[in-house]
Amino acid sequence: MPYKLSVMKIIVTVVLVVMVSAILLSANQFLPFISIELHENLFINRLLKYQMAALILATLLMIITLRLNPESKSLLRLGDLDLLALKEKWLGIDGLTSWRKNAWQLAFFISLATGSFMLLAIKYSPNHYSFHGYHILIIILISLTNSFSEEMIYRFVIHGNLMSIMAKTKVLVLSSILFGLPHFLGFPNGIMGVIMAGVLGYILSKATYETHGLGIAWGIHFLQDVIIFSALFVMNFKQ
Repeated sequence: MPYKLSVMKIIVTVVLVVMVSAILLSANQFLPFISIELHENLFINRLLKYQMAALILATLLMIITLRLNPESKSLLRLGDLDLLALKEKWLGIDGLTSWRKNAWQLAFFISLATGSFMLLAIKYSPNHYSFHGYHILIIILISLTNSFSEEMIYRFVIHGNLMSIMAKTKVLVLSSILFGLPHFLGFPNGIMGVIMAGVLGYILSKATYETHGLGIAWGIHFLQDVIIFSALFVMNFKQ
């Protein structure tokens, strides 16, 4: 591919992802004006409306990517889990075992770290809250849609557009940065949120690149969202 066309493709990809990220970060400013009641509870209704907006934007980006790069369709699958996970010492990946094994190990340790952070957030919350059993189904639904939307935006769009024109490390780092920065205003937030999301983004991007599919990335992402949204529900429903 000509150099100028490659550069243009990179710029368009980054701009699209940044624009969608900016829209979602400002969602709280415009969602209240959308008079749709999906749930009687204001907190849940706000979350559901956000998920609707994220799904719409993620779907639009997915369609654009498929139109620009039809070969990106190959990523819309579980992926080859029997391929070796290439060595990466700082992640504890020895380069001798398949992604099928490494996925479970990474999911466990990442979830342990996320869970520990969320427990601390709950522990030091200034108020006392409660959790209701019926929240579980809502949490699962929101976690599925949120992880799907973000994987489409930060993995499928970036990998689908850039894998063929950028080196692997550059794709992984770009995905990590674009995924991590918006979490400065997310949950967890601040610098810690950016670091945690950035590391997670790198791992999910590595899994996507090496297995040629989104299965592992979506699965691990879903587990983290279940933990995070569970904590959010605990901290937003007073006894």
